[in-house]
Amino acid sequence: MLKGMVIDNTGLFNDRFIRPVLEDELARAHRYGRPLGIVLVENVSNGDGAYPTDMLQQQEETLKLMAAAVAGTLRDVDTPGVLGRRPPSLLVVLPDTDIAGTAHAATRVLESVNSALSANGRRAALGIVCVHHGQRLRAGAVIEAASRSLRSGRPELLGR
Repeated sequence: MLKGMVIDNTGLFNDRFIRPVLEDELARAHRYGRPLGIVLVENVSNGDGAYPTDMLQQQEETLKLMAAAVAGTLRDVDTPGVLGRRPPSLLVVLPDTDIAGTAHAATRVLESVNSALSANGRRAALGIVCVHHGQRLRAGAVIEAASRSLRSGRPELLGR
């Protein structure tokens, strides 16, 4: 049933499925006047965020470790998915979650992922976005905001 929507080695939704899920959740948040939290988790190998591109096997193993760590820290209503494989990056959709709840979930996710990756000498960075229901936004704009947050280290608030 989930064939084609789930990445086999992670058990998480793939990019083609997680983006429509994000679109649906954005519409739902707008329609019902509820906040929506987004966490972007990306693996980095050192302080400058660079990740070697020639280590496919290592990236796949890192993605598996990240996926297991993220899946173990979320609520049943939260939706994690693989946004990219090189570098390994995950997107987590947190329905009905304000900025404080998103920051709390992001802290748990980051601790769990970094704990899983520490044996391999890797670490993760994250971007946080909280979408307020005041404006209808598209998934691409929210993912770009999460990417900006990851680079700047500051959360993004959208839709106010």
